Amino acid sequence: MSRLDRWVAATLVSGVALILVGILVVALNTRIPIAHIYVDAAGAHVLQAAGLEVHAAPDWPGAFRANPVSSAAAFLPSAELYFSKGRRVQLPRRDVLLWVYRG
Repeated sequence: MSRLDRWVAATLVSGVALILVGILVVALNTRIPIAHIYVDAAGAHVLQAAGLEVHAAPDWPGAFRANPVSSAAAFLPSAELYFSKGRRVQLPRRDVLLWVYRG
């Protein structure tokens, strides 16, 4: 390979790498709209300790229903839930039984 070929290849590889890093950064900072979630007893306890309303799910015995506005992306073991009035709660994903997305 000539010097020009290596320079062009390095520029193309750098550009692709920057695009992929940009996509990852956007994905990590994106909020996903949620209609409601079902959590187990441990998740309900975490949400109640944060001062949020959690109701027993009438259609799922042993589950509790909460109504967050949105959630952070699903790349981490803990879910960051955003509620109305600016409240934000971190909840282990293992405590979430079902996600119901909006839209």
